[in-house]
Amino acid sequence: MTKLKQAMLEAATAAELAAIIIDFTHEEMMVVFHALEWEQQHRIKAIWLGVG
Repeated sequence: MTKLKQAMLEAATAAELAAIIIDFTHEEMMVVFHALEWEQQHRIKAIWLGVG
C-alpha cells in the first residue's frame, strides 16, 4: 500500500488519479485514502473535483 499512497499523494490532476485506478482496485484506493490525514484527503478531493 506504500506505493499506492505515494502515487495518490504525488498526483496533481484528476487524470493522474484516474490512471491509478488501472494499477490498483477501488477498495485498495479507499483503504489508503481513509488512512490519510484530513489535509491530504482534502487535497485529493480538490484535485478530483477540479478545484485544486
